[in-house]
Amino acid sequence: MLTSKHISTSLLAATLLIAGCGGGGGGGGADQAAPAPAPSGPPDLVFELALTNLTLAQPLSPPAIALHGSDYRAFVDGEPASVALEILAEGGDRTDLLTEITDSGELLAAYQDANPVGPLSIGPTEQLTVAADSADDLRLTVVTMLVHTNDAFTGINAADVAGMAVGETRTFSGPTWDAGTENNTENAATMPGPDFGGEGFAAVRDDIIDRVRFHQGVVTSASLESGDPNSALAERHRFDNPTSRLSITRVQ
Repeated sequence: MLTSKHISTSLLAATLLIAGCGGGGGGGGADQAAPAPAPSGPPDLVFELALTNLTLAQPLSPPAIALHGSDYRAFVDGEPASVALEILAEGGDRTDLLTEITDSGELLAAYQDANPVGPLSIGPTEQLTVAADSADDLRLTVVTMLVHTNDAFTGINAADVAGMAVGETRTFSGPTWDAGTENNTENAATMPGPDFGGEGFAAVRDDIIDRVRFHQGVVTSASLESGDPNSALAERHRFDNPTSRLSITRVQ
């Protein structure tokens, strides 16, 4: 005779057996299909950049390289330079300019480790990655100092690189700008760089114009070779426009 104890034990065993089989006849447990992964968004955009120095004897300082939104400009022709741009144009230090772009809220990607680019050479290829939703509002800024000058710089300012297709390359020529922050004395003590090793950034602005403008060139009236006592620069330090070229390719 089955007692109530036996019946309770049998019911418990049956309940555990049904639970272990997943019940419902659908085949659960280890045989049940794993849930499908959530769909991922579109892949990031990846760009490769190369900076070319077109001058004969003007090293380019480590450039500030940034992809950003369209509401940022590193400078405006005819307006005073920011302190961050002044520091780069006089001493070749890009740190504050990259911070300025970051603080603007427009920065999408920046390359922090770019090296100087010697005369008549192409710098190493740099790579920047941005989110796919940035494709329709994407600008490129590259700013670098001509280090054998008082405050000359070259590069591109918020160039439009939106809507690029994979494999597409865009090339930009970089004119030479005068930051308008330091008088172009061309004195060795006022210019950094391997040829002189003079002063870089100076907080006091002594250029009476005090606005960004196209650079008129160096040693325009005489050169060191001709005995000009006011210029430490020589013929080799002269430059024509453009002084740089930047190519950007979308690789993903």
